[in-house]
Amino acid sequence: QAVQDIINQVLEKLEENQVPLPDYALKSSGAAVIRSRTSPSFRNTKGKVFLYSLPVLDYMRSPDLLLEPENQPGNCWPFPGRQGHVVIELPVPIIPRAVTMDHVSGTTSPGESISRAPKDFAVYGMKEEDEEQGTFLGQFTFLAVLNPTQTFHLKEELSGFVNYLRLQVLSNWGHPDYTCLYRFRVHGDPPKDGGKVSV
Repeated sequence: QAVQDIINQVLEKLEENQVPLPDYALKSSGAAVIRSRTSPSFRNTKGKVFLYSLPVLDYMRSPDLLLEPENQPGNCWPFPGRQGHVVIELPVPIIPRAVTMDHVSGTTSPGESISRAPKDFAVYGMKEEDEEQGTFLGQFTFLAVLNPTQTFHLKEELSGFVNYLRLQVLSNWGHPDYTCLYRFRVHGDPPKDGGKVSV
């Protein structure tokens, strides 16, 4: 019975990760977080790094975790409060069509509080890094308690390519101190020749 439980957990995890769309926000494919345009990380003062038994710095997780396929409990990027944002440079220009938000499964980690999950969020496409806001592509509600992996289709009005995507988290599910983002995927149409395009 224990072996069957492990097999069922593995199969459930595989099903969660089965989003049949290419992800253009993978770090291993060349995507990157623009730190200067991204909210600061939540500083965990309870988890310090020590050197010779003296605390030298607070432990902070990187927003780069959003671009990694690994989705283990606790392996998320926390930012302070209920609202924050991240700007992602895409490896190639795309016409964005959808985004996928991931959170840790409640069955995988019963202790993981859903209150830290993002709730309402908006997505913007940008051609240049220094654009103030970008083109609004949609606002959505992530129902993390129902499904830890959800794909949201963007407005179809955008006809041009974008090089950057801005994820703006508008609220979480109630945690007062911080919000924790796991994986964020970007799906769309690349240039027909697969190379760079002038935008």
